[in-house]
Amino acid sequence: METITFMTSLLTFYLKGEIAHEQNFIRMKVPNTILTFIPLGSHKETIAVNQIASVDTDFRLIFKHLLLGIIEAIIGLVCMDSSAVLGIILLLIGIMTIINSFQTMLIINTTSGAIKGASFLIFEKAKAEKCAEQINMLISQRMDDTNTRIHTENQTDALVNAINNINK
Repeated sequence: METITFMTSLLTFYLKGEIAHEQNFIRMKVPNTILTFIPLGSHKETIAVNQIASVDTDFRLIFKHLLLGIIEAIIGLVCMDSSAVLGIILLLIGIMTIINSFQTMLIINTTSGAIKGASFLIFEKAKAEKCAEQINMLISQRMDDTNTRIHTENQTDALVNAINNINK
């Protein structure tokens, strides 16, 4: 699995989240912010591939962020008469908040029932789906590696072929 970097917000376009595969682990790093635009470290998680039950993607609308963005944009338009700079700043923040209210979530369900997630910007929905596909491939490979029936059948077939070759 290749390392996939993604934006979590337009307001913090310079902060990138990251999902990577290292040996038998999925490593997630998601930036933390205060008020959606002040950076405050990052949240890092490492999940063992054999502890992942399933991976889903979910598109959602965060209604309170949408409402807040509309209010910010309206206040920005109203402020244009008295202070054009303040009005433009509030309008831009409002538009970015509206865009950020539409999110794509990558949801990882573990075998213990815990739910891990990462939020992708709506424009990076393809990256979330690519992450889910790659993690599902890792789960499938792990299941194939631990399937004793397949390994036993392969060993039995090899043994039968070896015996048949000796008798010829």
